[in-house]
Amino acid sequence: MIEEHEASGEVAEIFNAVKRDMQILTVPNMMKTLGVSPAALAMHWGMFQAMVAHLTLPHSLMAMIGYTVAEYSNCEYCSVNGELFCRNLGIDEDILAQVARDLGNVNPQRVRVILEFSVKMSHDPKSITHEDFDGMREFGVSDEEILEIVLLAAHAVSADIIADTLKVPVETAVYAALGR
Repeated sequence: MIEEHEASGEVAEIFNAVKRDMQILTVPNMMKTLGVSPAALAMHWGMFQAMVAHLTLPHSLMAMIGYTVAEYSNCEYCSVNGELFCRNLGIDEDILAQVARDLGNVNPQRVRVILEFSVKMSHDPKSITHEDFDGMREFGVSDEEILEIVLLAAHAVSADIIADTLKVPVETAVYAALGR
């Protein structure tokens, strides 16, 4: 893990961009962990920036997809950070608790269908059927949005794998912000 005061060159530039663009005071442990490889850090940060800048889904739904995939993959780092990100975007704590307890009761139904699809594809992508796509289309989800959902869920799975494999610790400030 590269601490902020140890960072130089491209890593320091990305760390500063992370803090500026995410409007946070410290660099997340995930980024510090990836800082060991400037190329890996740049790739991960670049993907995040591209998703936020170019995808058409609302940021709140993007955050909920990441949180839900992490929650159902049991990735503590991504789940806890995802919960805080969702809260910072104004997503109600009761909705997040419902997501964690039982996706089948999440409302509105459009969001539920998207989150259920995200979990299903993240756990067993080969199990996705034409009916799954049609089910989302019934709730007005366009093909472009379906592709974005797949990309977001795949990125969330990637982040979960990185965090779990490299044992990225949850920041104490994140726990504190969540009242834990």
